[in-house]
Amino acid sequence: MLHVCTSVPDDAAYGCKDALLLVNTEVTEEQKAKWQHVWRWSGVLGPEFGRHSTQCVCCVGQGGLSAFLLAQAQQSVLGRCEPYRSVWVICCENEAQKVRNRLRKEGFLNSFYQFPD
Repeated sequence: MLHVCTSVPDDAAYGCKDALLLVNTEVTEEQKAKWQHVWRWSGVLGPEFGRHSTQCVCCVGQGGLSAFLLAQAQQSVLGRCEPYRSVWVICCENEAQKVRNRLRKEGFLNSFYQFPD
């Protein structure tokens, strides 16, 4: 399963076999403690540069994020990392719907991950 949300789920049932992917956001050490994997993906350089990176969400969509998720799925399938059940993609409120919509359109990504209804 691939869940896109704006905050880390509080339920203790999540985490032990799931992965947490932080997209342009941070969480506390306590929030990260229970997860099988904690990954970070950043799609924009800081404002001090005055320009966007090649993976910028607003400039090129979710291509970089999709490739990252596919690479993680491949690592798991090949046994190169601990297996995980679901990925919880945590992003800013103003990006969540855009991230969700774009990831749902990625055909190859959908062969590895399902989206909850």
